[in-house]
Amino acid sequence: MQPLFRLSSSLVALACVLAASSAQASCGSSFCTLLNDRFALGLSDHVGWSADVRLESVTQDRLRKGTSTISPSEVTDEDAIERHTRNLNLVTTLERSFDPHWSVALRVPVVRRDHLHDLLDEETGSVGASEQWKFTRVGDVQALGRYQDVSETQDFGWAVIGGLKLPTGSRSVVNGDGVRAERALQPGSGTTDLVLGASLRRTLGATDALNLQATVTQALDSREDFKPGRRTELSAGWSHAMSQQWSTVLQLNLSHKGRDSGAQAEPENSGSTTVSVSPGVSVVTAAHDTAYAFVQLPVYQKVNGIQLVPRASFAVGWTHSF
Repeated sequence: MQPLFRLSSSLVALACVLAASSAQASCGSSFCTLLNDRFALGLSDHVGWSADVRLESVTQDRLRKGTSTISPSEVTDEDAIERHTRNLNLVTTLERSFDPHWSVALRVPVVRRDHLHDLLDEETGSVGASEQWKFTRVGDVQALGRYQDVSETQDFGWAVIGGLKLPTGSRSVVNGDGVRAERALQPGSGTTDLVLGASLRRTLGATDALNLQATVTQALDSREDFKPGRRTELSAGWSHAMSQQWSTVLQLNLSHKGRDSGAQAEPENSGSTTVSVSPGVSVVTAAHDTAYAFVQLPVYQKVNGIQLVPRASFAVGWTHSF
């Protein structure tokens, strides 16, 4: 049954990106935020290559002020009314395990984003012209390393994670009128960020496993008067193997993002705290292949200022070891 443990535990991780360069700013650019590394997969004895390809949909179309949902008519003291940001992210992760302890991974996001807002007249407060940006671009790539230690019975283990988010994404996307998108909406932040994390994993009986993980992402510099706020994430996951092929997963995820800073930032409308419940399911499709699907449901959302937030997020994907 040990391979089943590893499978069910893997489902906890496979939904969304670990400490990704997401930013729940006023415009609503975002990635999912769930466990995602080989340690959480329960494949601690795998040596060699692995790949994960995930498609995630995060539509942010609900205006939030503090902890309350508001209507567009209640926005009167801003430059624009944010209408929606539709994020469709294709995230590819390629990992190489050198031995049961050391591994490195490269994570490449491709972002398809559609953002719409209506401009407000400063004097009358009436709604004016609309502005929209639609683009598909490579985002900020992550390079991560991990050291893990697992007991001989593989019923308990711990791991530490470290790496960098690199400034590979564009910062100069413009719309059809030549207007540059605000910095939090761009596919790249322009900064180099330090990513640090720690994980614990415990198997329970023949069909269950628990995972805990904490990560922090901190920008090491600023670029063009913009510095994204520090991001802290805490996740707890439980997985249960229903059969040799099917498993179910439930996660609780807490994400806190500090305010962005700099002349090109919107500190009054950036930064948030979100708690989400994330159920998922997966199926083994071949000896080294697993398909999965997740939904992430926010149960608590608190934002600074006025921001767009999602009602739900979705992820489907496939992972392969070779």
